[in-house]
This record gives sequence, structure tokens and C-alpha cells, in this order.
Amino acid sequence: MKGRHILAAAGGAGLAGAAFFWFAPYNIAASQEHLPGVGEALHQYLRNSVNQRAEPVEIPPQVDLADAGLVRLGAGHFATGCATCHGAPGIPRNPVVQGMQPEPPMLTSEDFTPEGFWWIARHGFKYTGMPAWPGEAREVEPWALAAFLMRYDSFDRQSYEEAAFGRAGAYDGDAIRLGGLPGAIPPEVTCARCHGEDGMGRDGTAPKLAGQSETWLVQVLEAYASDHRQSGFMEPIAAPLSDDSRATLAARYAAMPGDWQGRALAMGDAARGEELAQQGSEHDDIASCASCHLGEGADGLSPRRADTPRIAGQDGYWIYNWLLMYRDGPVPETERGHLMEAAARWLDDEDIADLAAYFAAL
Repeated sequence: MKGRHILAAAGGAGLAGAAFFWFAPYNIAASQEHLPGVGEALHQYLRNSVNQRAEPVEIPPQVDLADAGLVRLGAGHFATGCATCHGAPGIPRNPVVQGMQPEPPMLTSEDFTPEGFWWIARHGFKYTGMPAWPGEAREVEPWALAAFLMRYDSFDRQSYEEAAFGRAGAYDGDAIRLGGLPGAIPPEVTCARCHGEDGMGRDGTAPKLAGQSETWLVQVLEAYASDHRQSGFMEPIAAPLSDDSRATLAARYAAMPGDWQGRALAMGDAARGEELAQQGSEHDDIASCASCHLGEGADGLSPRRADTPRIAGQDGYWIYNWLLMYRDGPVPETERGHLMEAAARWLDDEDIADLAAYFAAL
């Protein structure tokens, strides 16, 4: 008899669940508030889920969350990828997003740990409109957002705009404009907000572009636009550009004087990096980097081919991350990407740090 009662109860629960599923008595309209306690329970579950999954996350050795360039990079991406829904320091949200359920919150530095902020930026949330990071497997990139959000509360409107765009007054209204509308991001600062108006990367905010070859700049912009090179920073910017726009941008940056001075990482042995870059390692099947990336120009610091980027004098942080990308993937699907994949395949973390230290010092 007891077993029959259990089966009957289970069957009744199953029917009730099926009825709830098919007749949908719970109103999912964003115009209706959650029933008392539902929103609070869901929000607490979200926090628990983030905290559990962020617990084993480790900050990569090349990432310095206190680095001002990384903070600026995070602020710039926040302006294009996050502020539309969350507002920004000193700038309220647009009324449209306040009609969402759940309503995207204004953020504070106290919301999560750096690892939690990274996890959210990397993975996003289901059923909220919060997207995952658009650059496939570019695990290091969301740390820039974590660096910015850790210091979110220290920004006012002016300092935020200066960090994100390189100048104050980028927003001319009292609330965030929705993405895609005129004035959301001023066209003249779309690239300069990270790479600088002089193409020199705003003191480590982004890679230096001034003086790179026009051929390579067009190639890499096309790769980002077509999803053949992964980056959560660059793909959303490059994808909407026309062929003419990419060509114009490439010509503009190629014409800038490229008197570079790289910023070193707080890791790596430049002397060992020089030996490895110049000679390679036959024992470890590592090719010489200098054979492609050095040798041309009056100072010998330019690459030998127009479709090869200059890395001499580039910041060590970017060189380190690019070598990781070519070693660990996703390898860019470009004409010569397979050559870099072969060159980086047998590099260990120490090799990468040493090479980054050497090339940044040139």
C-alpha cells in the first residue's frame, strides 16, 4: 500500500509539473514584477553560482590588475560592451533597459571578486541578455574588465570618460545612448580610444599600430571582421566596417611615425630571449623569430615582408599573449597563421616570457 501511495504521489506531481509547463501560469512578461521572493532567490542563486565557479580561477602571471593600461582597456570595452545596459560612472542607464526583467543593475566594485568579474565577463548569464565573451578561447582578454570593475567606484564621469576614450566629454547627454544610435560612441574615437590618436597604444592600453604595414593592417582587420581571428575586443569593432573603411584605417595608421618604445613585463629574461629570437633552438625545434620579424629598415627592427607585423618595441604584455594564442589556440585562420603556429608550438611559458622581454626592449 505504501508503495502505491508513493507512486500515486509521484504521478500527481508529474501531472502537476506537466500542467504547469504546458499552461504556463507564471507570467514571464517583463512588464510584470516577479512574485515576492522569486527575484531575490534567483539573484542569490546567481551570486552563489558565480562564486562557486570563480573560486578555482587563477589570475594569469602576465596580468597585473593594477596596471593603468589594463584598466583603461577595460574601461574602453565597458563603454562599448556593457554601459548600454549597466550605465557607467556618473552616467545613468537609458530608460529602455530599465524595462528589462531582471533590470540590469548599476555596478559597484563590491559586487564580486576580480575572479568573479572575470568569470561573468567570460561566460555571461543565461536568461538575462548578458552575453559571453565574443572572442573564442581568448581567456586572458576579460581580465581587463575585471581590472576596471575592481576600481569602478573610484571613477566619476570625467575620469571614466578620460580612461575609456582618452578625453572627457565623449558623451554629450545625461544618460547612456543605446548602441547603434548616433552619438553612442563618437566615430573619431572608436579606434583611438584604445590605440591612441597617435597609434602608440595609449601607454599600454592596446597594441601599437603606428607605422605597421598597410598590408598587414588590412589583413588583420579583415580576419577580425570575418571571424578568422578571435578577439572580444576587436571582432565587434571590425565586423561592421566596410572594405573601404578598413582600407582607410590601415592607410591612416601605416602613415603614422612608428618610433616605438615597448613596456616590459615584470617577468622574462631579455638576454635569453635575444638568443632564442636570433638563433632559435634546433634541439627544441624552435625557429628563429628574427628571420621573419627583424632585418629591414635603418635600425633592422622591421619585418622582412609587408604581410608580417612589426613586434620589436611592442609592449611585452601583447607579445606574450599573442605567442600564447599561437601556441594554445585559437590560431588565426590567415594566410601565414600556420607558420606562427609551427613557430610557437614548442615554446614553453618561460620561452614566451623571455621572447616578450627581448622584443619589448628593442
